[in-house]
Amino acid sequence: MLFFRPSIECLLIITLMVFSAVSHSQELIVGFGKNKAPFVIEESGQGLEIDIFREALAYKGHTLSVVHVDNKGLLNLLSSGRVDAVATARDSQNHYCAIDKFIEFENVAISFKDANLKLKTADDLKPYIIVAWENAYQDLGPEFHELFKPNANNDLPKGYFEHRNQEAQNTMFWAGRVDVIVVDTTIFAWHRKQLSSQLPIDRPVVYHRIFGEKTYFPALFKDEKLCDDFSAGLANLKAEKRYRQLYQKYSH
Repeated sequence: MLFFRPSIECLLIITLMVFSAVSHSQELIVGFGKNKAPFVIEESGQGLEIDIFREALAYKGHTLSVVHVDNKGLLNLLSSGRVDAVATARDSQNHYCAIDKFIEFENVAISFKDANLKLKTADDLKPYIIVAWENAYQDLGPEFHELFKPNANNDLPKGYFEHRNQEAQNTMFWAGRVDVIVVDTTIFAWHRKQLSSQLPIDRPVVYHRIFGEKTYFPALFKDEKLCDDFSAGLANLKAEKRYRQLYQKYSH
């Protein structure tokens, strides 16, 4: 029987190839927001954003270390150099490499079916008591902004509420304290399940898709090569249907 004996040169090349692959793999420190279940679940270090980020980085051999800050502090965290990337922050000055469709939100207005509300535009919301997330008036288009923006005293219109805590937002709806909840469908499904032991969440609802297309948020990177690696991993997740599976994990 013949045995292949690699030469010293061959072994050196193999060793260098392995070392090169390892040396290009990095642990990235990435900033995420707080209190954004199921997108970010701070207590467990999990959530949809974190899972997608981790698996996209792993495609090129990178690992993930997570830090949390308030959503408004994400861009400052990146500019300070304390992290390699941040999730769901917008860079209006184009200082960083952006992956534009990292995460998606499908925002809708939801009412109880037995209320028989006819909602086709944002203007149709005016007669009703509404709850949305913090600063939602900035995110849902010019018509919604004009209707529900704060006045000169920073007071929101009567009958329109915004909550920083989206569990509280969903609780208000299921407790019957508002007519309409404006919310992302994945967030709504998650909290509906979480609140099932506290509130009657079986009451039929209607989804009013009055805000047009989905809203996308980017991931921002300081390093172009790492940005490219993440982009390749994210594209692979979507091509292999894993991206959609992760959404289903948190909404069913």
